[in-house]
Amino acid sequence: MKKILLLIVLLAAAGQSDAATMADLFSGKTKLVFLGLDFTQAKYIGRAGFNDPSAIENQYIDSWNNLLEIEPKKFSLQKAFNLRDEQYKTRVEDMLKHNRSVKVAENITNDSYSITEDQVKKSVAKYSLSEKEGIGIVYVVESLSKTAERMTAWVTFVDLATKKVLYTEKVEGKAGGFGFRNYWAGGVYKINNAIDAKLYKKWSREFGA
Repeated sequence: MKKILLLIVLLAAAGQSDAATMADLFSGKTKLVFLGLDFTQAKYIGRAGFNDPSAIENQYIDSWNNLLEIEPKKFSLQKAFNLRDEQYKTRVEDMLKHNRSVKVAENITNDSYSITEDQVKKSVAKYSLSEKEGIGIVYVVESLSKTAERMTAWVTFVDLATKKVLYTEKVEGKAGGFGFRNYWAGGVYKINNAIDAKLYKKWSREFGA
């Protein structure tokens, strides 16, 4: 019996040793994977700005995610996190699949809306991730607000080995750009800029790097 208990303790310890931490990320000891944009919690505020829900559901959600890969110079977070090439990648395939459950039409509203940290964690718990090592960063989108002209998302760090949420923070990005796709992609770009300009330094101090 003692041998069995010892084995359980050793296995648990081994599992913990493989887990990535925020301190690992900010000290350059682990890689970062940009997983994309999670729209399963999102609402679209300002009915006049979202008059084609089918196009959003079947075209734009994929397009906004794919931009992260096809336009890395604009949307990469590698520079913001001071990572070497081998420490960073963007892989949105899993998020494209996760967003298949989104129903846009029933989530268009004129009312204010917000989600909680617990809702973010519940969404992450449902992920099926092909990446198993390092830390993932995902933007759990709270809202696209045409009335406020901004995207609000929870910037969320996930231990890829366990799907445990390591940290999450609500961040806003002002929308802007020509055409519907680029207008809301501008919100993603501004969130990235906020990380580069100020949030990285704040997080780095907070997590002891």
